[in-house]
Amino acid sequence: MAMKKCPNCGAEIPEEATRCYNCKEWIQNINNTPVDNPPEFLATLLFAWFLGCFGVHRFYTGNIPIGVAQLLTLGGCGIWSYIDLILICFNKFKDGKGRYFKDYSPNIGITVFVISLIPIGLILLLVFCIFLAVIIPGAAS
Repeated sequence: MAMKKCPNCGAEIPEEATRCYNCKEWIQNINNTPVDNPPEFLATLLFAWFLGCFGVHRFYTGNIPIGVAQLLTLGGCGIWSYIDLILICFNKFKDGKGRYFKDYSPNIGITVFVISLIPIGLILLLVFCIFLAVIIPGAAS
């Protein structure tokens, strides 16, 4: 396997590599044109947060067939789109070419994940209260 040196840190990497395994920097082609970079983390996260049930984040990242499936099922009734949001928050989501995000920020990802738990907790609390309201009057009679 042919090897080359990373222009940023000098580490030896495979000739076909587009990103240095040592310094995690993206490598440019010989004619100085930028490499086809993966989608941006923040844009994908915002698409998933606000338009996740329509699969817009999947279209943005190049996962067109899955985006169509999410569009037709409204994000799997919200469950599929919420799972995608969790994957995006923890940088486990891959684009259409199997790449991770270029500029992942763990602080933003974990913060959005924690904020996303608030509506889930409120929904569970509401279901529990309705369940108790149905059970308690039935137990008294």
